[in-house]
Amino acid sequence: MMPTFQTDIIEARNFLYQLLVRQVDEKAKNWIEQKIHLLANSFSTQNFYIAFTSAPRFVGKQNLHLSPMEESEANAIRKGFTLKNWTIDRTTRILFVLYLPTENAENHVSILSKVFQTAEVNELVALYAALPLLPFPEKYIYQCTEGIRTNMAPVFEAVALNNPFPAEFLDENAWNQLFLKAIFTGKKIYQIQGIKQRANATLAQICSDFAHERWAAGRKVTPELWMPVVHFINDTILKDLEKLKESNDILQRQALVLVCLESSHAQVKELLTGMEDLKEKALKGEFSWESISEQWHEANQ
Repeated sequence: MMPTFQTDIIEARNFLYQLLVRQVDEKAKNWIEQKIHLLANSFSTQNFYIAFTSAPRFVGKQNLHLSPMEESEANAIRKGFTLKNWTIDRTTRILFVLYLPTENAENHVSILSKVFQTAEVNELVALYAALPLLPFPEKYIYQCTEGIRTNMAPVFEAVALNNPFPAEFLDENAWNQLFLKAIFTGKKIYQIQGIKQRANATLAQICSDFAHERWAAGRKVTPELWMPVVHFINDTILKDLEKLKESNDILQRQALVLVCLESSHAQVKELLTGMEDLKEKALKGEFSWESISEQWHEANQ
């Protein structure tokens, strides 16, 4: 059976390498090249572990900077792949991960599993950020679900945000858990990839139930909660949306307009009556789920 790959490993290696050498000093560049040569020509698990764990000491932890063209290139290498908020050491670690032997799935998983088990937070962040690039993706689904359960915020963010792997490989239950945990922990929901594609009736009901609990406790509900309900409107959710229309919070009303514009439900469309100004602004792109999220988090931090 042919091995399954999510991306061209050599192309991804070259891309990450070029990003790094453009931003690190000569000493760090030489160290990276030395480790790459070692991994490519005389691979051993010990060489890999040493390179992976020691990267920050030799390359630093500064932020990785990408041009718009490089961001597009990342997405071309792997649909949904983004290096948003990556650091130099994370990028270096992931580059080294791409030098793991790919001839045997079990061997590949065995090596990385040991790193997952012993890794500290920043190492785990690198490993989970690497999921979209790893070969044998089906072998890492369980590890992805483990990342969802973590109490370490940076690790959960590496799994849940700006990462195409969960939407593509998690089952419905695990996907719904990821979304709900992101809501509970105050993440920027628009950064979760695949929300529209993975929306489902169960998740829509979970969102409605969550809103009712928050409202009953006199607490606010993030407008992003309503992103997955568009195609799963029932009587209860319709009343929830009517409540949004009555809100004095402009962000809640903007969220309602976006739901109405995306929905084909006749009664939902009727909620746009009296909201022509917001509808026109939405159609002109003057607000979006992203802008709603950013404003909500800025106001509620």
